[in-house]
Amino acid sequence: MRGRRFCGGVAFLVLVTWLPPLPSFAAPPRGAEALYQKARSEYYSLQKSEKKQKYRSNWLRCIGRFEEVYKTFPESDRAPDALFMMGSLYEDLGRYSGLPSDLSLALSAYQRLTAFYPSSRLADDAQFRIGVIHHRNKDYEQAYLSFIKVEKRFPAGDMVTEARKRLADLKPYRPKQKRPIQVTGIRHWSNAEYTRVVIDLAGETQFEDHILKQDPNTGKPPRIYVDIRSAQLGPELAQPIPIQDGLLTKARAAQHSPGVVRVVLDMMSLSSYRVFPLKDPFRIIIDVDGNGRKSMSPGRTHRVTKRPSLPQQLGLGIRRVVIDPGHGGKDPGAIGPGGLREKDVVLKIAMKLEKRLQRDLGLETILTRRDDVFIPLDERTAIANTRRADLFVSVHANATRGRRTRGVETYVLNFATDEESMELAARENAVSTTKLSDLQYILYDLMQTAKIGESRALAEHVQGSVCGRLSREYSRIRNLGVKEAPFYVLIGANMPCILIEVSFISNKLEERRLRDERYLDELVSGITEGIALYMKEIGQTPAV
Repeated sequence: MRGRRFCGGVAFLVLVTWLPPLPSFAAPPRGAEALYQKARSEYYSLQKSEKKQKYRSNWLRCIGRFEEVYKTFPESDRAPDALFMMGSLYEDLGRYSGLPSDLSLALSAYQRLTAFYPSSRLADDAQFRIGVIHHRNKDYEQAYLSFIKVEKRFPAGDMVTEARKRLADLKPYRPKQKRPIQVTGIRHWSNAEYTRVVIDLAGETQFEDHILKQDPNTGKPPRIYVDIRSAQLGPELAQPIPIQDGLLTKARAAQHSPGVVRVVLDMMSLSSYRVFPLKDPFRIIIDVDGNGRKSMSPGRTHRVTKRPSLPQQLGLGIRRVVIDPGHGGKDPGAIGPGGLREKDVVLKIAMKLEKRLQRDLGLETILTRRDDVFIPLDERTAIANTRRADLFVSVHANATRGRRTRGVETYVLNFATDEESMELAARENAVSTTKLSDLQYILYDLMQTAKIGESRALAEHVQGSVCGRLSREYSRIRNLGVKEAPFYVLIGANMPCILIEVSFISNKLEERRLRDERYLDELVSGITEGIALYMKEIGQTPAV
């Protein structure tokens, strides 16, 4: 899309006329301030030139300047300023281009600001803009809820008065009591240190999670319970579900009160837990860590230490890898112009990779599927966690509407920062980009225990090795780099995890290569080499 020119004879007027001033409460680091001023100069140049505004590449270049501030200096006071400008620019670009993905990326920037920087003076402004975008998308109920958050989360902010005016106009769209949603099932995976429980529902509704710690007087074990609003218990869940296979001893559900279903998990021990929803179909995920689980690295880690950790010094580094061939069964994934199905080629790659990791690195391997079966995305992550994997590698083949697009790219879990990543994650998650924006809003809490730094280091090694191997044997190999997006299959993984898009199956040349055993072997060699380099970086020598 670079260099794409917008049509129409009317010049577009930039609607963002206000730039965040210097914060009065702290002076930004010199590097952050210099980078921010460089981005602001680019913004002024774009604002003053109607000619520049006609080309999408100029907008994206300006957005990229502010993104560089945020990513390079995430702890500076200029980071939230940069996020706000990214949101504003994407919002204005969306008005001009008419692309829904531009507004989704504006939402993403604003949501990151309110999540990561809730004390910023711009947080209430960002929350207000979220409501404005939902209103523009004619999602009036979501707009109402967004303006409510301005009032509740930022009562001292300067956007409260304007938010109340919007709420008055949107009063007819205030969420109404809905017909009860049926709770249809409870699925679970558990070992002595980790449990994932998935509550399946027939539709979307609100819920609240609570914890009851172990009672020292009665000896009752710790319990987690989730109250699901506007819900009705399905007949198949009338009896408790005995489990007794690890950390979770029993799950039970009951109609706690009219309109409220309560699901209770009885645990052997409890260290931490996370509760979050996924959509299409709607389900509630509960991830529980027991007292035996090692502490997980913080979500804001940006690089891997060169000094081996204690487990690595004791020889407890990378031993087991879970390989996840994407799609399967009723879900064919992307289909190439010649009929090649993504689910078939990635399974072949996964089985080749399994043999190479065992032979070359002496690693134990587990595949999430070995034949053409459908495995839900939340179950794939649960397999990696319950089998105590040290790495999780999900293998996919890319696709796009533009048949000429080609290349290799590797993803780590994070907020999407560009249109292509947003659309790809929406396709792999089987949701719309609008619903993906809703996921990004809750992603902040999930990122606190994600191994982002380690995952990115692994991704860099795998991406570089794969492209290096292919480039030595084949022409026209494009290295699209390491990117970030909120993939369902990576959410909640307790180990470094990546998703690699090995080639574009929608491209005739790359589809033809994906049928070639030699090309697949080079791909697998590159992934294997990347994992070996990652092991070396953390101070581990492969066993073979």
